[in-house]
Amino acid sequence: MPESRSILITGATGLLGRSVLQRLLAADARLRAVVLVRDSSSCASIADTANVHGRVTLVEGDLRSAGLCLTSETLAMIRRQVSAIIHLAASTSFSNTLEDARVVNTTGTLHLLELARECRGFERFAYVSTAFVAGRRTGVITEELASPSAGWVNAYEQSKYEAELFVCREAADWTILRPATVVCDDRNGAVSQLNAVHRALRLYRAGLVAMMPGINGSTLDVVTTEFVADAIARLALRDDARGKIVHLCAGEGALPLGELLDMTYACWARDSEWRRRGIARPPLVDLATYALFERSIEEVGDASIKRLTRSLSHFVPQLALPKVFDTTTARALLGDGAPPVRDFWLPMLQRLFVDGHATLGTPRAA
Repeated sequence: MPESRSILITGATGLLGRSVLQRLLAADARLRAVVLVRDSSSCASIADTANVHGRVTLVEGDLRSAGLCLTSETLAMIRRQVSAIIHLAASTSFSNTLEDARVVNTTGTLHLLELARECRGFERFAYVSTAFVAGRRTGVITEELASPSAGWVNAYEQSKYEAELFVCREAADWTILRPATVVCDDRNGAVSQLNAVHRALRLYRAGLVAMMPGINGSTLDVVTTEFVADAIARLALRDDARGKIVHLCAGEGALPLGELLDMTYACWARDSEWRRRGIARPPLVDLATYALFERSIEEVGDASIKRLTRSLSHFVPQLALPKVFDTTTARALLGDGAPPVRDFWLPMLQRLFVDGHATLGTPRAA
C-alpha cells in the first residue's frame, strides 16, 4: 500500500456522495480525493470538506463530454495521481426519456471508464448503480448482472443497467454497488432531501390517488443515507469486493406493502384534521387495473390530476412487480444488513407530515 492514495469521486455534491466522501477521508488519513464538480463556485459543502481535511481538490468538468471538459493540466494530474474512481453521479429523474437518461448515466460512465484506462497504476472502478436495474423482473433478485428480458419501468433503470454492462466489460478491476431507494437520513427518520417516494406519499395523503398498484407479495425496499454511505465508503476500495455486485438493500427487511399502508394511514389518522377529511386507504390493484385507472384520468381528469398521475407512472408500477433483493454478498462483506424498513418508516412519516407538515404542504387538485 502506498503512503498516500488519490481517488476521483463524482456526485460528491449530493447528500449521499458528500457523506461517502466524508467517511472515506475520516477512515484513511492518507487518502486524497479529486472531486469532479460542474461548478466549483457553487459547491460550498464540498469546499467546507476540503478546508477541514486539506486533502480534497475540486476540478470542474462535465461527464457528458469526452475528456470530461477537463483542462490538459487537470487531465495530466489525474492520469498521474488517481488510482481509483468512485462514480456516484447520475441523472435520477424517473421521467427522463431514454436518450436523456443515457447522456449522463450511460455515456458519462463510459467517459469515466476511458479516463480510468489512462491512469497509471489504476486499481478500482467502483460504480454506484441502483437495485432497480432489475426492472420488471420479479422474485428473488440475485447479486449478479441482471437480465434485460423483462424490460424496465423507466429510462433511469435501463440507463443504469447499460452502464453496469460497460463497467463489467471495460474496467479491469471493478465493484458495483446497488442501493435501493434512499428515503431518510438514518433510523431517526430525518429527511434532508425529498424524492419520488415522498412526493407519492404526499399525493396519497391528500387523497388525490384512488388506488395503488400492488399484489400479494409486494414489498417496499427502501434504505437510509447512513447505511448506504457507510457501505459504499467501506466497500468501494476493498480488495475482497473486487469483481462483486453488492445489493445495499433492506432485503428480507423490506416492508410488505399492505402492512406499510396500514402503518401509514394509521399514523396520518392521529391528526384529527386529516381524519375529518375521511380519506380512505387506497386498494391495491394489479397493473392492468391500474393502467385502466390511468387511462380514465387521461380521458376525463383535469390537467392537474393528469400531471399528478403521470408523475407516479414512472415508478409506482414497481410496487406490483414483487421482488426480494438478495443481500448475501452485502451481509458477508459488511458483517450485517441494512436496518429493517419498519424501524425508520414511522419516524420518517412523523418528521415529514407532523414535524415537517408546513414544508411538504398539501398539493391541490386544481
